Formats: sequence, structure tokens, C-alpha cells
Amino acid sequence: MNTTTDTTTIISNDTSIEILLDETVKDNDFFQKLKSVNINKTELFKYAIMMWEVPPKVRESDFDYLQNLVPALEKLLSDFIGFSKNSISNLSDDDRVKKMVSEAVGVGLGLKYSTILLNTNPNKFKKIGVPSEGKYLDYSTIAEKKIYEIETKGTVNNYYTSIKKDILEKKADSLARPVHLRFGTIMLIKNSHDKTKSKFVVVDDPPNEVERSNDDTFETQLWNYAMLLSYILDSKYYNKFVIPLRQNRLGRVRVNSNKFFGRYHFKGKEYYGECFDYRLIKDLFQQFAAQVEFIKNLFKLLTEKLGKTKFFIGLEESVLTAINKKDQEYLNSFHANRILVNERNIIQFLDNDGILIVKSTKGVDKQLERIFPEEEVEKRINLYRNYIEGNAHQCKAPCTSRGIEGKPCEKMTFRDHCYFHR
Repeated sequence: MNTTTDTTTIISNDTSIEILLDETVKDNDFFQKLKSVNINKTELFKYAIMMWEVPPKVRESDFDYLQNLVPALEKLLSDFIGFSKNSISNLSDDDRVKKMVSEAVGVGLGLKYSTILLNTNPNKFKKIGVPSEGKYLDYSTIAEKKIYEIETKGTVNNYYTSIKKDILEKKADSLARPVHLRFGTIMLIKNSHDKTKSKFVVVDDPPNEVERSNDDTFETQLWNYAMLLSYILDSKYYNKFVIPLRQNRLGRVRVNSNKFFGRYHFKGKEYYGECFDYRLIKDLFQQFAAQVEFIKNLFKLLTEKLGKTKFFIGLEESVLTAINKKDQEYLNSFHANRILVNERNIIQFLDNDGILIVKSTKGVDKQLERIFPEEEVEKRINLYRNYIEGNAHQCKAPCTSRGIEGKPCEKMTFRDHCYFHR
């Protein structure tokens, strides 16, 4: 077993990227303390999820969102990102895929670097919404009562002049809100044939001495976890979480811990979350769905072609408790021990924000197999096929409404049960 933290020796699936300080920052002491940034593939995948906007609502029937996007992103990064000791390569020859992979790598390295530079937690970063006026950077955070904004870029080009120009123009925008420091990170990714070292460039102008009068870190953390919850919490209960958050009614924000699909035990703690499978990636699913008539045969065919690659993504129980209790002090000081376990056919990664990602191939992780058995995968394949073909079914759960108690519900749904009976 290999277990690593930020201070231990790099193992396979990790890389250490050299930091290059642009001429705009080379004389700034603030940026001198870091010479390289380390990241592993699972961590990169976790940060890449933050590229997406927090959805205002997830539709009940949205199987594409709930079953497809997370494993599809992970597989994309697994297939088209190459790690070496001190370099990251973009392996795609397709311009659209290459751009998406470069963006994911840029976000991942930029956010990891920023957490270390600012000595803060990943859960304290939020994606900045599009402003009504002016330009904007990608992410913001508050550290020691100061606001920081970060622009994260990734490119396979060897030169970064145009990207640097764009970042500095955004920083100089007179309509932008006053913050203490805006800086940009540019990850220079290598093409597959290029065996030289990657570089991670930091760009900045001098900071402004601006302090935040009110600290909205707790709200930022709620938004940060909302992105994760949109994938791992039943859509009905995610919507109940995010709607009051969007309305700034923080006192009403709550997570129903009983509505997660599964719980995973890791290092003496419990994590609540959802499971995913390569066999439910829409593009792969549709390649084979038309070839067979019966679900049993489709399940068998998908397993033969794609194997068994399963995931669990979850959040530590104490974080959920703190959210429900509005325990801002606990959440502000929360800092899980970062752990990477990388064994044959099993990866378990826990980040400082309490998010756990487990990846198992060939059914090796027996705990994950108990949570997410093959029978459940086959059932989801059946529901997914019906969803794609537009074949809804009756809920049939026993009704609890007055006068029809116990009668099978006749509402149509693509899920196991309808909105009222989940």
C-alpha cells in the first residue's frame, strides 16, 4: 500500500510541476515560497468538476446529469492525460477534446497551487459568476480577511503571452470589484510527442491593500459543496438544498443525510455519497444499446466491452452535520488529513475538504461492491435505457394520501419511484 500526503514522496499517478514566476511576479516575496506544485490524477479529476456551474435545479428525470457527467469526465481525463515525474501531457488529437482536457488541467493545477499558496481549504473557493458589467476572473476566496481572485488557464502552446495579456486586462478592468490580490496561473501542458518538462506560470500585478468588511466564507463553502451535492444527492433533496442557498436564506439550507444512495467507511470515518460506473456513460452506453433487445444481454455486453469500473464519491459525515447545524466555526476550521491510497485496481483519495473519491476496477473493492452490487448497475442500465427511449413507468409505491392509503401510485417516472415517494 502507498499512502501519501503533500509532504511525502511522489508515487505513480502523481506529478511535480515546476513553478515559473513571470516577470510580473518574480520580485514579489508573496510568491517566492513555492517552487513546485504536486498533484495526483484523482485530485485533478476532483478539481476539474469545479469547472462546471452549480446548477440552480436538477430535473427529476435527468439521468444524463446524475449518471453520465461525472464518470464521463473521469474517463476523459484518464484516457487523455498523461503523467510523468515532472510533466503533464495532453494526449488527444481532437481539437474539442484537447481544449476541454487543457482547461481541466489548468483548473486543477491552478486551484491546487492556490490552496497551498494561501494556506487554505479547497472548500473555500467558489466559481465567480458572470458580472453585469466588466470582466471577471475564474475563482475567488477569502484568506485572513482578504479577497483573492484567481484566473486558471491551461494550454498546449509553448508561449503564454496572449493568455497573460488577457489576465492582466481583467485585473486592470476599472469596473471590477476591489479585492486584495488578483493573480493568474497558466499551465503549459505538453503534447504527447513532447518529452520536455511542463511549466506552471504565475502572473500578477502588485496587490491592493483591501480588506473584506464581512466574511462570507460559510456561504462560499455551501456553494462549493453544492457542486458536489448536485451529483451525489437525490435531485429532489439537492433542489431543497440549493434553492434557499440561491435565495440567500442560509438558515433554511439543509442536507437530508438519509437520502444519499450509500455510505462508505474509510479510515474510521463515514462518508455519504453516490456511486457511478463506466457502463452508464451515455456515449458508451449508446454504442451498444441498439445491438441487443433484452436488458440482461445489454448488461452482459456492456460488461464484456467496458469491464467493471466503479466509483464512490462522498462527503464526510461531520461536514454534513456542520452544514445542518450552521456550525460556521467548525466548518471554517475543518481540515481533513489528505490521503492517497493507490493499490492495484483501487484508488482512494481524501482531500482536505472532506471529499472522498474511490475508484475500483474488476470488483476489487469489496466494500464498494456491497454498496453498489452488479444488480444495482443492471437496474440502472434498465432505467437509463427506458429514459433514453422515453419509456416511463408507473411509480407503484404505496400511496400515503388520505383516502388512497396503500394504493399503488400511478404517477409516471423514469426513476425507481416518483418525486413524492423517494
